Amino acid sequence: MADMMNLQHMEDLVIEMIDDVLRVYKTGSIHFFKDFSSRDDSVDALWHSIFREGINYMMEDPKKITGCTYYIMVARYLERSADHACKMAENIHDMVTGERIEIK
Repeated sequence: MADMMNLQHMEDLVIEMIDDVLRVYKTGSIHFFKDFSSRDDSVDALWHSIFREGINYMMEDPKKITGCTYYIMVARYLERSADHACKMAENIHDMVTGERIEIK
C-alpha cells in the first residue's frame, strides 16, 4: 500500500506521545505537553487518510480487502492509543499542577 509511510509516521508520533507522558509522569516537567493537541490532530489526519486510501484500494481490487482491513485496523488502534495518551496527559497535568485541562 502506498500509505505505509503514513502508518510509520503515525506510529512514530504515537510512540513519542506515550514517551512524553511517561517522561512527565517521572519528572513532573509539563513542557512536554505543549504541543500535544497538534500532535493528536496530526495522528487523526493520518488515520483519516489511511482509512480513505484503504477503502479506495479495496474498491479497486477486492483481493486486497483482507490486507487493507488489517492495515486500517492497525491505524485505528494507533489513533486510539494517541487518544489514550491525551487522556493520560490530562490526568498527569492535573496531578502535577492541580489544574484540569482538556486536550482535544
